[in-house]
Amino acid sequence: MRVAAGAAPGARANLRRQVVDLYRRGTLPALLSVSCAIGLMGVLWPVLSAPVLTAWLSMQLLIAVGRLRLVGRFNRHRVSDDRLWRWRNYYASAALTTGLVWGGGSVLLVMNAPAVQQVLTWVVLSAAVLVEFPALARLGRPFFGLLVAALAAPLGLMLFGSPPLPDAAAALLLLAFASALAGMELRRTYVDGLQLEVEFARLARLDQLTGLANRRCFDETLAGEWQRVQRYGGELALVVFDVDEFKPYNDHFGHPGGDSCLRRLAAAAREVVHRHGDLVARLGGEEFAVVLPQTPASGAAAVADTLRQAVENLKLPHAPGAGREMVTISAGVASVRPSGERRVEDLVEAADRALYAAKRAGRNRVVTAPLFDDSVSGPAAAVRVSA
Repeated sequence: MRVAAGAAPGARANLRRQVVDLYRRGTLPALLSVSCAIGLMGVLWPVLSAPVLTAWLSMQLLIAVGRLRLVGRFNRHRVSDDRLWRWRNYYASAALTTGLVWGGGSVLLVMNAPAVQQVLTWVVLSAAVLVEFPALARLGRPFFGLLVAALAAPLGLMLFGSPPLPDAAAALLLLAFASALAGMELRRTYVDGLQLEVEFARLARLDQLTGLANRRCFDETLAGEWQRVQRYGGELALVVFDVDEFKPYNDHFGHPGGDSCLRRLAAAAREVVHRHGDLVARLGGEEFAVVLPQTPASGAAAVADTLRQAVENLKLPHAPGAGREMVTISAGVASVRPSGERRVEDLVEAADRALYAAKRAGRNRVVTAPLFDDSVSGPAAAVRVSA
């Protein structure tokens, strides 16, 4: 199944793993194919001239060198997602070319050879086809194409040549049929395993309570966006928020009530933060964060205040001893243009300081830290307050 450029991340991950596996093991099939070609030379040495056999081996060596260079190029370069399908086709085309050379070349070599040499040639041909089985069978159609390309000409010679070899043709057909069935089963098992692996990887990055990204996903995403902004420029904003007076709420309503509250907040955050590339994560307990790439401080503060209002609009009754009637949140905002000696940890610390300032200012408000200034040793105190 072809994966389009706008396909789901899971499908792209499946395709990338599939292509990487192909090229990671791509050296061995090419070398084994050459080994089979040398073996065929030994089988046909008594009945064919040295120049013919040398030409046959040279052709096989040329194809193998081309395949090895292709594998080397892939392994040396970081291939983008939009080029994965092209590289998959490169590998499949190289394998199909090998199959055509094996099928057509072996027929030309043994057309006038005795029956014994023909049968031995078909045995070597079968081995050359099976060399490609572990890799190509997982791709589905390319493996079936290889079977047809490599075996069509030999089957024709077995059935209509002189002398005809119907028993050998039946054996070769049986081998092809068994290989096709085994290939289908291997592909099904491989694809199921890939999907399961991708699903496990996805679950490992999710918070099981809220369905948001977890701390691990947050750390990886923030580090990646930091590097991206350092390379291409722009601003990276971070919002850190938590539930005001959550301990009294949890003590009064119990852990099930607290969990329900956090899930409601997570749902509200997903509705507010929906731009492609933005990330909402649960850091732990009642603390959350929002990563906003290419966003100035004013834009991040607007997002944080919209989120604060959305939580307030939920009108979740707070615990009697909390000092407020409804559940609210406080948020700290920081935005930076990464440069100089700044670290991603500086951005997190700035947002945390802004959050603490929001708490000291009375909660249920957003506090924004100023942009980083490389002339000072650390971020300045938070100064912009909205409630």
